[in-house]
Amino acid sequence: MRRWPAWRSNLIFFVSLIGYWLVLSFIDRAVFTVAVWERFDEKADAFYAFLHGLFLDMSLSSYLMVIPCLFFPIQQFFIRRPVSRWWLRVYVMVPTFLFAAITVSNLPLYEAWGEKISKRAIMLGIDTIGGVASSIDLSMIWQSLLVLVMFFACAHYFYHLVVVHYARYSPLPKRAATLSFLLLAIILFTFIRGGYGRATLNQSSVYFSDDNTANHAAVNTYWSFLKDLTKSTKKSPYAFMKKKDAEALLSSVVRTSEEKTKSVLTTDRPNVILVILEGMVAQVFEDLGGEKDVTPGMKMLMDEGVSFRRAYAAADRSDKGMVAIMSGFPAQGPESIIKYIPKHEKLPAIGQIYDSLGYATSFYHGGQSEFYNFKSYMFTHGIEQVVDNDDFPLQEMRNSWGVYDHVVAKQMLQDLHSEKKPFFSVFYTLVNHEPFHLEPSYKFGNKTKADAYRSTSFYTDSMLFNFVEEAKKQSWYENTIIIVTSDHGHIYPSEKFGLERPERYHIPLFVFGGALKGEYKGLKIDEVVSQLDVAPTLAHFVKADAERFTYGSDLFAVQRKHTAFYNSNSTFGIITDKDAVSYDMLKRNVGYSTVPATNAAQRDSLLHIAKGYYQHVFEDFLTY
Repeated sequence: MRRWPAWRSNLIFFVSLIGYWLVLSFIDRAVFTVAVWERFDEKADAFYAFLHGLFLDMSLSSYLMVIPCLFFPIQQFFIRRPVSRWWLRVYVMVPTFLFAAITVSNLPLYEAWGEKISKRAIMLGIDTIGGVASSIDLSMIWQSLLVLVMFFACAHYFYHLVVVHYARYSPLPKRAATLSFLLLAIILFTFIRGGYGRATLNQSSVYFSDDNTANHAAVNTYWSFLKDLTKSTKKSPYAFMKKKDAEALLSSVVRTSEEKTKSVLTTDRPNVILVILEGMVAQVFEDLGGEKDVTPGMKMLMDEGVSFRRAYAAADRSDKGMVAIMSGFPAQGPESIIKYIPKHEKLPAIGQIYDSLGYATSFYHGGQSEFYNFKSYMFTHGIEQVVDNDDFPLQEMRNSWGVYDHVVAKQMLQDLHSEKKPFFSVFYTLVNHEPFHLEPSYKFGNKTKADAYRSTSFYTDSMLFNFVEEAKKQSWYENTIIIVTSDHGHIYPSEKFGLERPERYHIPLFVFGGALKGEYKGLKIDEVVSQLDVAPTLAHFVKADAERFTYGSDLFAVQRKHTAFYNSNSTFGIITDKDAVSYDMLKRNVGYSTVPATNAAQRDSLLHIAKGYYQHVFEDFLTY
């Protein structure tokens, strides 16, 4: 073996170990790029993502070199002899296995959520192990196994053929060892910080494109995840302005006093059925500008009532959608208030109003109601009866998430038929959830996730239409109002709208039923409304005070502000009748805008309102 000078031998070892961490980052980016290849607007950006991503790759590698760097002077000055290579092996193995887990977990998460793995995703996963397991299909397992084999093969051979080859003790004179340590420390600090400017290195440092898929590919998954773990959940990520300024902006877009509303029902004691569709997006509704023949049944139901053609979800996931619909409370970005039982217990919710009026209140869902703390949320907010997966015989038809929706619908109709009091009942569907399992057949096939999504959407549509047809035969239907919406939008079926785009949050929202006045049947409303408006509307249906739902406005208010806000872990936006603008929290800049570039003042004004809105919302979340 060739004998290197001591200083060069130490240098090559440190370079080889840095190279090892860079290889792992390269593998993760390569796997991610292949998985999202079809989403790149410009395929060349995939190559540039590797170049721009080197900044965070080097930062991560430098973090991981801190312990070897600190061990270097200890060995040179005190131990002064070789040590077992098992110390190095154990040190390398721990982050290697962690990174492998992150890589395979990140792929299905990004496909479903449109954002990389984060602390929020991990915490929700831990809280809802059953739900995570239900989302896994065979293709995901094979994909994960393939990625793991490739990952560990590359890691194994690079470690043994390169790192171990140069991992040997080479004593240096004290002065040379001291200078080497200081030089190495300076280099690592430089790469960790990203230079010596005022701004330290962050995710936005590697953003280079107007295509967020390319930007997400450039961001080092491991660096971003570990950075997210260190963020405080007790500090608002939306500290844009003074508190009083945020409150002033909020008052300009939400109602400040009881509003005058139109009377659209024939009674002030109606039966109410709230249908929350799992992950239904406007793109599968012909009447909302989407595809034909996917939801023909709901198109007919829309024509029987009032259809809000520009309704938007508050967020991108079910946990936030449920709170938005039933409590009229906006999404909180990286946080989710339903996860904290002491907090969500203090929220107002529409079930409490109906319970106080003597209604029979119920919640029907084919899955596990413990998912996302839904059961505790229902019971602490006026819902007397929760019917879920555990209430059905084992022989009932199920998919990976639970009992099929048509089975739940049948049970719900039976229960409502024997109800002696007026009722408020929530039906939350599940079949349209990833991985879109459906039996016995798929209307649009299941060769792609988009086709499987169309198929489960068609099933949901048929199921709901049949449910309503059966409900119409019941004596209570003439005194019933049904409101249908979705908990959140979806990337499918188009697979082209990222979390920064309003189209991702465009959802169905329509009202119909025997209790709806004749003059409102067939009405199409094109102004912007929000998912947050459902709770105050339901309150006014029974002439109750809706002041507690401060962020929403009655869908039938005579004078209302047509504004909607949407939010994900890494972006937020505002939609008006004319424009839509979003802000990217990683890029710290405009994420999307329909405002012409010549009218930057209008764009910035809308963004300023959105910043103040979410600053206030998060402060509100912290006070609960």
